[in-house]
Amino acid sequence: MPTTEELFEALAAELLAQGAERSQMMGRPMFAVNGRMFACLSNDRLGVRLGAGTPELADALAVPGATLFSPGASKNGGGHRVWRDWASLPASAADAWPDVAGAALRHRLA
Repeated sequence: MPTTEELFEALAAELLAQGAERSQMMGRPMFAVNGRMFACLSNDRLGVRLGAGTPELADALAVPGATLFSPGASKNGGGHRVWRDWASLPASAADAWPDVAGAALRHRLA
């Protein structure tokens, strides 16, 4: 199985071709539009901003293992602030990453 970094790299080509920018924030690799982050890799999970209460967020949270994103959470689940407009998808759901990240990019471009 590929590493989460390799999965994130595979996602990069698709998102960059659609207008995303690549950068880092708080030590995490991330994608942005006009400098505003919409997706990042954090603790072996893909975090994506989909908008609170949107159908896209509900769909992302229906993916097995998905949760609301907590950027300060430890790998062992220690909680920090939860971002209620972001979803966090595990590497085991990497097949869903392109669709969910694409929705996050469209949300950011809107």
